[in-house]
This record gives sequence, C-alpha cells and structure tokens, in this order.
Amino acid sequence: MKTVAEHMALALRNLEVTYAFGIIGKSICPLVLKLVDHGIEFIPGRHESSSGFEASGYALKTGTLGVAIGTSGPGGTNLLSAAAHAKANNLPVLFITGHQSIKELGIPQCQDSSSYLADLAEMFRPATLFSKLIERGDHFSTIFNHAISLALSGKRGPVHLCIPFDVQTELLEECNIVIPQPESQVSYNTHDRVVSAINSAQNPLIIAGKGVNRSAAHHELIQLAETFNIPIVTSPGGKGAIQWDHPLYHGPVGVGGCAHGDQLLNQSDLYIVLGSRLSDMTICNLKRDNHPKTLIQFDNDPTFVGKILTSKTLHVSGDLRQNLILFLNNLNIDNIAKRSVELVNYADEMPITPELSLASVLSTMSDLIPYNNTVFVDVGSHAYTAVKWYKVKKPGSFIIDAYFACMGNAIGMAIGAKLASPAETIFCLTGDGCFMMLGAEINTAVCKGIPVIFIVVNNKQLDMALKGMEKTTGRIDGTLFEVPMDVVKFAESLGAPGFKCDTAEQFASAVRAAIDLNAVAVIELITDRSEIPPTAHRTLNL
Repeated sequence: MKTVAEHMALALRNLEVTYAFGIIGKSICPLVLKLVDHGIEFIPGRHESSSGFEASGYALKTGTLGVAIGTSGPGGTNLLSAAAHAKANNLPVLFITGHQSIKELGIPQCQDSSSYLADLAEMFRPATLFSKLIERGDHFSTIFNHAISLALSGKRGPVHLCIPFDVQTELLEECNIVIPQPESQVSYNTHDRVVSAINSAQNPLIIAGKGVNRSAAHHELIQLAETFNIPIVTSPGGKGAIQWDHPLYHGPVGVGGCAHGDQLLNQSDLYIVLGSRLSDMTICNLKRDNHPKTLIQFDNDPTFVGKILTSKTLHVSGDLRQNLILFLNNLNIDNIAKRSVELVNYADEMPITPELSLASVLSTMSDLIPYNNTVFVDVGSHAYTAVKWYKVKKPGSFIIDAYFACMGNAIGMAIGAKLASPAETIFCLTGDGCFMMLGAEINTAVCKGIPVIFIVVNNKQLDMALKGMEKTTGRIDGTLFEVPMDVVKFAESLGAPGFKCDTAEQFASAVRAAIDLNAVAVIELITDRSEIPPTAHRTLNL
C-alpha cells in the first residue's frame, strides 16, 4: 500500500516530470517529500508567483506538464496570477495547493483554504481549466486522471488540485493512473473552402500569432506563405514566428508594431490568422471600416473566433501545426492562384534620443548572442520596444505574454525554461518595475546554479503607465519612485554578479562577459527616460 502523495509522485514521474517548483509548508509537506524521494527535484522559490511562472517556463520548453506547489491559504492565493498567466498562454501546468485535514474542517485554522476563509478550489476555477478539492483518498485517481487529461489535451492549459494533509497521507491499496496519449486534432472539412478563400482574395495577409510559436509551426508558416506568396505580419505575442529578414515578413503589428504592418492590416481583404485571438494589442490600429471581407482563423480555442471582427469567418479548429501539415500536404499546386507581392523594408525610423536609446540597443542585441537562444520578455515599455526593434534570427526564440501581461512573469519563466533546456542560452529582458516585484527570484537561480542572463532596463519609472497617462490625461501620478532601484547592488546581494551599462559599448561588453561566465548574471541597462515607446501610438477603432 502507498499513500496518495506517493501515488501522485509516481504518476508525475511517469509523466516525465523532472522538476517541481514552489514553497514548502506544513499542509503540502507529505507530497513534496515523496516527490523528492522519487527523483523529482523540488526547486524552492522566493515567492509562489515566481514558482508558478517557473513551472510555466518548464512546460513551455518541454511541451509536457509543469508542476507548481503552494501551501494552504496565502501560498495558494500567491499562485493565482501564475495560473491565469498559464491559462492565457495555453500552458499545461498542474497547480497543487495544500489544505487543512478534512477531519479539522470547521475548526479555525492558520492559513485556512476552506470555504470558511480562502476557498482555493473555488478561487482557481476561473483561472484554470479545472479546479477541485480532493476530499477522500479513493477519489484521487479519478480526479487526477481527469485533471491531467484536460491539461495535456485539447486547447491545453493549467489545472488545480487542492489536497488536504490527511488525504495526502491516506493509504490506498490500488490507484489506477492513466497517462493521456497525444491525439490528432485536425479539421478535415475545411480544406477546399480555405483554398477557395485564398484564391478569391486580392490582398490576403497572414497574421502569425502566439500559436505558431506554441505549436512550433514555423516551417509550415513559411511554406504556406511561400506557396501562395502572401505577406506575413506578427502579433506582439507572435513575434519570432518567422525570422526578421525573411522576404515575405512585413513586420509586427499593433502595440510595438510598425507603420507598414498596420497599413497592411487596413488594406487586406482576407486575414489568415494563425493562433491569435486578435486582441486589442494586435488590432488596436485597425479601423472598423477596414475589417477584411473574409477571415480564416486557425485556433484550437473557439472562445473568440468570429466574434472580434465583422468579417465572414471560417474556423479551422484543432492543433495549428497538424492542420497546416494536413492542408499543405493535400494542396493541388495547379489550383493555386499566382500573385505577386511587394518586397519592402518595413522598419520605421530609429528614434534619436539625447542619451542611450533602448531601441538602438535592442536592434543590435541578436548580433551579440548565440543563435541557440531564447529571450523571455517581461511586460512594459521595454517589451513593446523589443517587439518593434529586436531582430529575431531563430524562429520561436522570442517569448512574450501580451495578453494577460503579468509583470514579472518572464523572470520565473526564464528560470524554468533553462532547467528544461540547459543547452540554450536563456535571457530575460525585464524592466525595473517588474524587477522590483519578483526580482528576488534571481536568488533561486543562484542557489540552484541555473545560468540565466537577466537584462534589467532601468529608466527609473513605470514607463509604460507614465507615457500613456501623460498622453491621455497630462498627469503621471503613481508612476515615479522617489528612490530609484540600484539593480547591480540588489543583484549582488542575491549572489549574482552585476554589470551597470549606460552606453551601447558597455552593454555589448556586459553581454559577452555574462555569456562567458555561464552563470547567473544581471545586466542593468540605464536608458533615456524621455524615449517615446511604441506603446504610446496605439488607438482603438473597433
């Protein structure tokens, strides 16, 4: 006989989970100890939110399950932001929280997770695909199987299990855990209609979204574009779906977009949308009168399909890459309309600033770093400056959440990703605002020897909020801190070497030194506070 905690540890090991992330506490202790006993390394974090983001970074890089653990009460509530982030990004993460023993329900408890105080099972429901309190050991296998099948199939995403202390330690004679098998998800009845819509269009446009990166459909994206000779633009989350200098790439659109890309949005009569929800961050500069006549939307989540634009919509459901492979393999080349497409230089004019321009630094950064890299980008002005100016050479190597947009998420994501992909050089591009929230997680990377390079853009203000408020209200309340952060001193206090840079030459030297170190390193980049970010130009014309 084995305890529920041991059955869960064995099941997670059989799912090829190698790391779990979290912060220990009494109510979750039995499970954590069994995970360690069965070869799953527990990475103790400095804040549960960061641990949740680390599990998401791990899930993103492995394509399998990430595991984040918090104790009852506030340990669980601290995980909520990370759960919502994982849901917004379709990342399969199992969030596990503790709970007081079932036999003690109704008795006032420290860090209560029951309906008497902070009902974690209820709180996690809107932030996950499934959330459940396991009240009895003999219910464990059924609930666990259901949760894991939801996390790893269909549209994928986070699930949450709240497990009381005494249930974790309950002995079971048997426990039937079913490992979900990958299933084909394709739409078989849309092929002819897709071809007909593309052939009928005068000015078709491919909008490559985050789904291209999530499904690793980079080759298929290029094959589709080259077969029909259709220009490609990328949403903020789709940045990096295609290398920056491909002749059919016409730049980013929306927040952080280029003028040429947004012009194409307003001139096209057909959008082929690959894995994008078409949120306000993507179509903020699209005028309502210019909605395309037809929309072909490849998306495994039907929630927003056909509901954003006034266009006639054809939904291709299921896995993006599998659908593109099916579609391309069944094309009759003789039935494809030939069209020409103008080759352009889509880049806007580089901003000129009195001091160091962030745009200029990011436009050359990819020349400084190894090809085998991934850059995780946090939320803020620096993020959309990167969307606009950073030149992605390796498709899929630029990760940003422009949808839920939780400040500080990239710090943990980068750490979890490095554990999952140790051969890659992993960068985190963050800002001083994000860094003030969850920057202590660098100590987790230091303690565990996880060599991530953190680049902290320090303009000594909440720049995105400041510039937006200044433009719309003329005020900047709440966007400045009287005592700016000294990033290098903070990094050194956490055990990481720091480099302070206020010239492009110093930045290039720091990046090379950090790569050579092969250890955790923090680069503080002091940029011009007056630089106008691309976030300040958005409009909304729905």
